[in-house]
Amino acid sequence: MQSHEDKLTPLLISTYLDDIESKPLEDIRAMRSECQQAEVALSYVRRLIQGRLDIVHTFLEYPGDDASLDLGTLVSDLPGILSSGPGRPAGFGHLPMLIGPDTEDTELTAGVTAELDAVLGADEIGRLADLDKKELTDLATRLGAIEKRVSGVRHALHERIDALQAELVSRHKTGRASVDGLLS
Repeated sequence: MQSHEDKLTPLLISTYLDDIESKPLEDIRAMRSECQQAEVALSYVRRLIQGRLDIVHTFLEYPGDDASLDLGTLVSDLPGILSSGPGRPAGFGHLPMLIGPDTEDTELTAGVTAELDAVLGADEIGRLADLDKKELTDLATRLGAIEKRVSGVRHALHERIDALQAELVSRHKTGRASVDGLLS
């Protein structure tokens, strides 16, 4: 059984796109599909990270004067917390693919999900009200580092998907691939 690094590493090595001009059309399509599947799985995990970051930021931004933000308040405010979140940079303009819960348990995302749970698991979310600002800031920093790393990998995958797609389009424009090949 391959680890998530074993599955991602071949897609991320600098030579992954070497000689794509000479590869068969089927290979290019398979490479694109492989990169897209990895990106979808990582996108799902990134959303999990961002959700936990949004919750931690809610506790960090809570004034905390007379009343504390308890779990009941957090649960009732959760839809607004997760939909507003802190400002994030715009994406890369790629249309989202279907992201479902079945991507959570893939071998590709298991390592990142385990790391995320080690930093802030579901059980610990209920105890965020007990943490001081320094502990919450530390959590936010650690979650942010995971999110940044996952975003970097996704960006690299987007570059590969774009290059593979450009090669496919080029072949169809120049006649090196036929429209009939799309139908078979």
